[in-house]
Amino acid sequence: MKKMVPIHVGLVGHIDHGKTELARALSEKVFTAGLDKHPQAKQRGITIDLGFTMFTLGDFLVTLVDSPGHADLIRSVVASANIIDAAILVVAADEGAQIQTGEHVVVLKSMGIENILVAITKTDTVDAPRIDAVERQMKDIIEGARIANADFVTVSAKTGEGLGHFREVLLSRLEAQKRQKDGSFLMPIDHAFTVKGHGTVVTGTVLRGILGTGDTVQLSPQGDISRVRSIQTFGEERSEATAGDRVGLNVPDIDHRNVRRGNYLGEPDTLPHSRHIIVSLQRNGLYRGRVTKGLVVSATVGMPSVTAELVPLLGATSVMLEETTDSTFKVALLFQEEIPVEIGTRVLLMRTDFPPTQMRIIGSGVVIEIPEKLVLKRSIRRTGHVSRIRTNDVLVQGLASSKEIAESISGSQVRTRRGVKGTLKQPFGTRGVVSVQFESPVDDSEEVIYERFVEEEIAFGYRRKTG
Repeated sequence: MKKMVPIHVGLVGHIDHGKTELARALSEKVFTAGLDKHPQAKQRGITIDLGFTMFTLGDFLVTLVDSPGHADLIRSVVASANIIDAAILVVAADEGAQIQTGEHVVVLKSMGIENILVAITKTDTVDAPRIDAVERQMKDIIEGARIANADFVTVSAKTGEGLGHFREVLLSRLEAQKRQKDGSFLMPIDHAFTVKGHGTVVTGTVLRGILGTGDTVQLSPQGDISRVRSIQTFGEERSEATAGDRVGLNVPDIDHRNVRRGNYLGEPDTLPHSRHIIVSLQRNGLYRGRVTKGLVVSATVGMPSVTAELVPLLGATSVMLEETTDSTFKVALLFQEEIPVEIGTRVLLMRTDFPPTQMRIIGSGVVIEIPEKLVLKRSIRRTGHVSRIRTNDVLVQGLASSKEIAESISGSQVRTRRGVKGTLKQPFGTRGVVSVQFESPVDDSEEVIYERFVEEEIAFGYRRKTG
């Protein structure tokens, strides 16, 4: 095979909008699950898995990553967004934009994919005014998502009309990508199967580094080790793979039944694993649900998707919040199972308990911390009020229920609702009234807040007080 520039283009869109037909019209070779080869896809008549097909365009070797359009299979769309450089968003001219169309736009933007070609398909089924109306509709959606780098083309995969122009526009949008060839080899796995006489074959797109036949790789997070017997790209043998290549690897020492999508192959002992991370998150402006402590979400972290518990944090601190309404915030994610993860990995959070008629994407962000233990602070707050203002101090009632408790919090800091700071002194009497010295004057009956923090080690479904 002539050495060409590898580029990966996602193919996304609502169910039955013509993605697979367009892929069939463009493609020269079919790879894993491509063109609905999956048995269930044939039975159900829809794409149910990521499909990979290939064609050449100019100097580019284009891999089309065909994602399912069905609402229940949105995790596969998110997974595909982690390995593509650009996207074709397919919209049928007869139906126009649907719920999942908007959801796919949000996924692409959230995962940093803004080089988008909108393909209005099935143009042979409608008249010109309808095509124009759908194009205007899609321009409004793309503009509303604040995506500036988009083109719009019309095409019929059935008749071939517009296919030549489609190829020209797509070629004009393709650019050689800067690949991370330095560093340890890393590849997320999207398919695994066995070939008689060869053993396990895994397929994926190399994210980082260089791999040669005979090299040793490790399956993460399982830890299985194997030597690489052979490397192929769309059936062509090769001696090595580099960042950006779409490859199949023969790893006979790994049992294919132990491999899942979202696992990684890498150099041994180079990829961290964790059950918890800290993420800097940007809320999706179209999400209308709440973000509360303990909310169970589907978290896509790089390639793998895993069930996670969400804990919003206060600003840049490790103080847990019951809820946040901020547009940007920090969250702790507690995973149900251990996953491979690195600092800087992209993260997308979804509410799979919501119906597909409702926006399910909470937001997206990047991993900023992978703590060995996740210890967060829980706020314990008591509220009292000023009961008497004296010459040298102020008596406050309600912060303690007894003299003994008042004595135990002596020396602690308090504040009023207006923000006037004070220090708790000695108890006054036996019913928990306490003397306070404030930095500035306070009002009679003004509310006074005492807050302390308890450290807790937390994990999915687990809490343990540490301080």
